[in-house]
Amino acid sequence: MKKIFQVFVVAVVMALGVTSCKQKSEAPAPADQAEAEQVETKQPTAEEIVAKAKAEGANWSVDEWKDNTRSLMIALSPTLKKFADILTAIDENPEKAAEILLKSKELDEEFKPLDKLMGEFEKIAKSTANGKAVLDDEAWGDSLKAELGLPEDM
Repeated sequence: MKKIFQVFVVAVVMALGVTSCKQKSEAPAPADQAEAEQVETKQPTAEEIVAKAKAEGANWSVDEWKDNTRSLMIALSPTLKKFADILTAIDENPEKAAEILLKSKELDEEFKPLDKLMGEFEKIAKSTANGKAVLDDEAWGDSLKAELGLPEDM
């Protein structure tokens, strides 16, 4: 799991250099009140998850660390998927790699906050026994990547 987070941090930095942090979510219009309430229960942002980890992480069980790590990965997965697509594009068209990397450098400053958040979350997790256990659980990390549709090598 440590390797996942190390690669994840690098991936976030690169992905953030290429994608926009302002993702628009187009939720379908709810047909009734029950659907409206489900739409209102949105996925927490990366900032909210890290703030929650700072405040409560020391008391989280392994399952709570897994749930919150999953939530963080879900919050960042659109960016990670775009990063994976970019890596695939570079592999398929190596002659355009320099152009793609140049664009990622131009946007790098805009995306440093996500890298910082990921680092903070990892630091908080490493400071607790249960968080460290989740980071070290490579099998769980691999299953999470598969669940989110992320490449195995990320």
